[in-house]
Amino acid sequence: MYNIPYAKYTHTYPRKGENDIRMKANENIRTNENMKITKEDACNFLTRYHFLAGGRTLAGADGILKYIKKVGCIQYDPLNMMGRNADLVLQSRVGDYTPETLERLLYKDRLLIDGWDKMMSIYSREDWPYFKRVRESRGEDAIWVLRNREQLDALQYTDTVLGALAQNGPMIPSKMRLGAAKKGSWGHSNLSSAAADYLFHIGKIGVANKQNVTKVFDLIENLLPAEILNQPDPFDSDYGFLKWYVYRRLGSVGMLWNKDGGGWLATRMGDREARQRILDELAADGQVRRVEVEGVPEAFYIKSGDERLFETVCEFEAGRQPGAERQSGAECQTCVERQPGAGRLPGAERHPGAGSISEAPAPCPPDNPVRFIAPLDNMIWDRDMIPKLFGFTYTWEVYVPAAKRKYGYYVIPVLCGNRFIARFEPEKSDTHVRIKNWWWENGADATVDTIDLVMREMKRLAACFHKEEGVHESVYAVIKSGNL
Repeated sequence: MYNIPYAKYTHTYPRKGENDIRMKANENIRTNENMKITKEDACNFLTRYHFLAGGRTLAGADGILKYIKKVGCIQYDPLNMMGRNADLVLQSRVGDYTPETLERLLYKDRLLIDGWDKMMSIYSREDWPYFKRVRESRGEDAIWVLRNREQLDALQYTDTVLGALAQNGPMIPSKMRLGAAKKGSWGHSNLSSAAADYLFHIGKIGVANKQNVTKVFDLIENLLPAEILNQPDPFDSDYGFLKWYVYRRLGSVGMLWNKDGGGWLATRMGDREARQRILDELAADGQVRRVEVEGVPEAFYIKSGDERLFETVCEFEAGRQPGAERQSGAECQTCVERQPGAGRLPGAERHPGAGSISEAPAPCPPDNPVRFIAPLDNMIWDRDMIPKLFGFTYTWEVYVPAAKRKYGYYVIPVLCGNRFIARFEPEKSDTHVRIKNWWWENGADATVDTIDLVMREMKRLAACFHKEEGVHESVYAVIKSGNL
């Protein structure tokens, strides 16, 4: 085992007063009172919830489906500096992940589908009927965009696009050659692509596959089973839909406050007061729990059932039953040698509702605690919440002018246990894993053992994305010389 000082990255010894807070939180788990926890508890909860603590217990296609079922969706982005966002999200959790497995689930098995949730996303096909209102709103938004770009004439060709797909099967819209659209700095350059984009947003066509990042469309009835397409609207009102959507979004992040930000970024979910009414109703009904984090004035919310993840990892201690007290001064060797959250917490249960799997990863041997976190990873959707809990400030600077960037174009956070220890900027390469820059966080323990753990994860990344020549020899030196 590496001699990495785990205590620097994971919670082992409580600070003064933390035991009292944790004991109170465990008492509140069995009541309907607000839970009161420390920031350390919050970080442990989120890493356990997202399968980022302990060993990678998810595997293969089933592991991908299990995680997406739990969180509802993962965000898609086409940029590929070292794997695309969805690939980076899944490789940090699924032990044997490859991009080809995700592609098979999307475009061969069709158990997953491209659609709009938290921006452009990937979610389970069973969720399709629930997004009827989102598709309606996206259609309205698409018309506004076309009007703003002076491309409304593209809507005259929607039937032509549908007819071409019915006759020819899956096609790239630009191949239909219906004429050029009005040119601008943004938007489609031809009418067929603009028309297809509108049809995609309203759910008449879907993504049959992709050629690199180019969407190949087909009629939606050729992509989804009739029993899914013909399901009636699950909601009798807009409010019923919003209540489902708020509850679902809690599951997407794991724990969330009701402040406007990336955590709530979604169509029809921008009304903070409406969200608060729903959160209060869900809390009164016992479907969610309020959580108070020490030192943070805002209340947080989690799904009922997920509070089991706040239970101390010390219940893995040999011979100790959950809830039993440890003898004064006794040391839990499991907590010293093992990443918190690596086992299943007793009492975890499934809560009714979409994406409500309330369970921790199953027991497993200790594993490399280092994870590379995608820029649009579910756990860090709310850019204001993460600094409050983890003490880590992150901005995705892709759209920031180069002269104004603090770090780099496409920077990836590095998690070790329950703490962010660094960030790095990858360098695009077809044959190697290469990096341009590495920045250690203040207080990070940049020892040889820590760097070795990082290098192990780099090698794993190279295997995941089929970099035939592995990790470039320069990577170790860049990490070692990173800004401290």
